[in-house]
Amino acid sequence: MPARALSERAARAALAAYFSPGQLAADLDEYTPAEVWDRRVRDDGNGLLSSYRPREELAQAELTCSFVTPSDEEWPTALADPGPACPLGLWVRGRERLPRLTGNRVPTEWAVTRAHDSATALAEAGHTVTATLAYGIDSTAHQAAARARRASLAVLPCGPHHYSDSWPVICICQVQLLVTGT
Repeated sequence: MPARALSERAARAALAAYFSPGQLAADLDEYTPAEVWDRRVRDDGNGLLSSYRPREELAQAELTCSFVTPSDEEWPTALADPGPACPLGLWVRGRERLPRLTGNRVPTEWAVTRAHDSATALAEAGHTVTATLAYGIDSTAHQAAARARRASLAVLPCGPHHYSDSWPVICICQVQLLVTGT
């Protein structure tokens, strides 16, 4: 008896745990997310993907947050058509709109100062500062929130196991919550 096909949501969450959108763009133009997952598992030489249980992992994760996909009504309109860079899904906890700071990885001194001041003001106003873990403006935002003794939220385009050893450890330590699969 053939295995039950994955739902789009479970397949997208599984793909997001291991791959960035850019790594999958060509496949997703031609196949459904479930088909792409099946192809990736079949072609996985080290068995890492075949040991992953998409349905169970999604069910466990959704005990504390939900996984929103492009086919969901609550999908942000700003992400309506980003092309191959479209996130596979977004992990969402609550419905609060979070202020986010993002910018250049090699910013000018003026831009760093503005990002720091903006993040500090947001944090001191009680907001959770949201940014990626990139160098430059994003790491400045996390550092400013930490100096203000407030939480920050890191949004990663793929699972945390894909982080680079070259990322500043101080940023990873300051982040209160990692939201993956975006």
